[in-house]
Amino acid sequence: MNAVGVRPFPADDLSPMRRIRVSEPVRLRDYFLRLGAKAEILEDGLVAVELEDDDASIEDYLENWSTVNGISAVFEEALQPLVLVPQPFFNERPRLGELLVDRHLITVDQLAEAVVESRSTGVLLGRVLLKQGWLFEDELARTLATQLDLPYVNIRVTGVDRSIANMMPAETGIRVGAIPIGFLAGRVRVAFADPSDDQAQEEVKRYVSTPDVVIAELSDIEAAWRTVGHANTGSSVWRS
Repeated sequence: MNAVGVRPFPADDLSPMRRIRVSEPVRLRDYFLRLGAKAEILEDGLVAVELEDDDASIEDYLENWSTVNGISAVFEEALQPLVLVPQPFFNERPRLGELLVDRHLITVDQLAEAVVESRSTGVLLGRVLLKQGWLFEDELARTLATQLDLPYVNIRVTGVDRSIANMMPAETGIRVGAIPIGFLAGRVRVAFADPSDDQAQEEVKRYVSTPDVVIAELSDIEAAWRTVGHANTGSSVWRS
């Protein structure tokens, strides 16, 4: 059964933003923001979304998200003008693509092409840019750290505590691009390639409920897992 319900908009509703009622509005808002859409949480648990594409595109994206996450979502009639609830943290946070362009790491044309591919494939923008060869991993990791206001860690230098890394399966860590690397102030520090990836966060929290999140390069995370995941002897700390 289709998890997405559609209620027709009144003919006199001229707002380009669509209202969606969903039980987990933060996750839905973040999903559309990663696609490059405008998305805000409204009062009463609604999410307002606007894409440059037509409304059918929003419905397609929403159906995919609902199917993957098993969460129902319903388009609401927009009888009143939209009144957005202030979201200071997200309103002030620059978008990843804008930061990369501002730092002259990619061009506007490269960003536009990558956004189109990200929207059509569901692959995160940063991974698209890496695949195209337009960005180096350390540039992406450091820019994500700035965008999300999180520490950047070079785990080739700091190392990974094998006993801590083994709190989660290596195959899971490789798949989601994350690895527990040690303790800090009583919390397990987990290095993510992209902490804005909701699925990665959910997978990690199955094993580490309240991680201390940092950002590292994807290839370093994968290299650490290849060593840590198959090493039963030797030093308790991995370094390249």
